[in-house]
Amino acid sequence: MQARKRLNELAHKHANAFDATICHNNVYEAVQGHHDHGPDLERYVSVAEDVYELSADEDLEDRRLDVFGAAEEIDSHIDDVVDEVIAAALADLLEVIDDWDDVHDQGDIDAAKHEARDWLQGHSEAAKRAGVWKEVTA
Repeated sequence: MQARKRLNELAHKHANAFDATICHNNVYEAVQGHHDHGPDLERYVSVAEDVYELSADEDLEDRRLDVFGAAEEIDSHIDDVVDEVIAAALADLLEVIDDWDDVHDQGDIDAAKHEARDWLQGHSEAAKRAGVWKEVTA
């Protein structure tokens, strides 16, 4: 699977977990890498995909299994990295969303703020890793 395709799937999966349109769109864009929020997720995905491909091309069985295991290890961290990107994006959203009343109605803004805070409170470890926990609890 190509890295861009996988990143697109991750963006859809994680964005669809949000009901508020503002949060949904913000998370989708952040996971896609359209904004600078946290670690370079595309790089993680690309490396994992390259290592999976390398394992498939390896002729020696033992080495193929070792390389595949390395790909699995990298892959196991991707969801954590996605959560860090989302935490950074939502914390940033909370800082600027009140200025969006010229584009969104107040009900949509309130719903997004509530959902963003709930997600961040429920994902405190990701918020801490992303360096936004203090802002969330302030």
